[in-house]
Amino acid sequence: MPKNSVPYLDYKPPFWCQNQHFQSLLASFKLRRSSLKRKAKDLINNSQEHIIQCQDGVRLQSFYTPCKSLNGDAQPLAILIHGWEGSHQSLYLLSAANTLYNLGYSVVRLNLRDHGSSHHLNADLFHSNRLDEVVQAVQTIQSKYQPSKTLLCGFSLGGNFALRVTNKATTHNISLDHTIAFCPALDPADVLIKLETSWSLYIKYFMLKWKRSIRKKQSIFPDLYDLEEDLQTDSMRELTEKLVKFYGEYDSINDYFDGYNICHQRLNNIDTKTTIIMSQDDPIIDYRGIYTLPDSPFIHKYVTRHGGHCGYVKNRRLESWMDDFIGQEAKALLKELSPAD
Repeated sequence: MPKNSVPYLDYKPPFWCQNQHFQSLLASFKLRRSSLKRKAKDLINNSQEHIIQCQDGVRLQSFYTPCKSLNGDAQPLAILIHGWEGSHQSLYLLSAANTLYNLGYSVVRLNLRDHGSSHHLNADLFHSNRLDEVVQAVQTIQSKYQPSKTLLCGFSLGGNFALRVTNKATTHNISLDHTIAFCPALDPADVLIKLETSWSLYIKYFMLKWKRSIRKKQSIFPDLYDLEEDLQTDSMRELTEKLVKFYGEYDSINDYFDGYNICHQRLNNIDTKTTIIMSQDDPIIDYRGIYTLPDSPFIHKYVTRHGGHCGYVKNRRLESWMDDFIGQEAKALLKELSPAD
C-alpha cells in the first residue's frame, strides 16, 4: 500500500514540547495527577469496582462509572483499555474516561490481568496472548449494561487488545459502534527492537514496572512462583524468553510475539468502524506497520507527525489532544442517538 494512502491528522504540539521523548514522558508525568484528579473528581467518586467473571474461573477487574443522566433509557457506554503495566488509574486513561463521562457516557475502565490491583484474582501470569478473557469481559460488560451505543478505546498494548477484540466481535455477539486505538502495538517483535535501540530510559522504566508486578504476583502465590533468579537480568529480551519458556505454550519468543502481531491481514474480520492513529515520532512503536494493515471501508488509518508514545500534549496545562479526538468521535455517536429534527 502506498504511504500517501494513509492521511495525516492535524495535530500540532506547542513549540516547547515537540520532542518525541518529552511528549512521551509527559503522558505519565506525575505532577499532572493532582490536577487531573480534581477535574475527574465526579468520575472517580462515582466509580464502582466490578469483578468480571470469565470462563475457566478467570476474573478481571473493572471500574464502572454510570453516566450522569440515568433516566431509565439505555445509555451510551465507553470501555477503555490501558497499556502494558498501566491501569485504570493511568493518566491518559483517566483523562479520556473523564472526557467521555462529561459527554454523557457511562464508562468502564477495564484492567488487564495482573494490572492495577488485580494480581490476586488469577493464579496464572498475564501475557499478551490472553485475548479470550478480554473478549469475554467486553461481551459480559455489554450484556450487563445493554448500552445504546458502545465505544471501545485502547492505548498502546490496550490498543492492540481493542483491535483484536473488534476483530472477534461479531463471532462473539459483541456489538461495537466505534473502536479507537492510539499508538497500538502492531508488531511485538519490532516493539522490542525499538525499545532496545531507543532511549534506555524506556526499557528501564518498563523493566522496573514489570519486575515489580511479577514480584507482587510471586508474593501472593509463593507456592507457584520462584522467579527471583530470572528477574536478575536487565535485558527485556532475556526475561521475555525465560517467561515464554515458563508459560509452556510457545516454541520460541517469535512464536509468542506472532500470537499478538496484528500486521498485514490479521484484522480482516473487522466489520465495525475502527480508527487507528499512529505517531511518526513514537519512540516505542514503529508507525510504519500501519501501512501493512488491510484496506477496508471499516478501518480508518491516520498518522500524525508528532505525539510521541500516547503523548499528544496540546498546551501548558498538559491537556491531551487525544481527549479532543475521542470527544469528537463520541459526540458523533451521541448525534446518532438524537431524534431527527
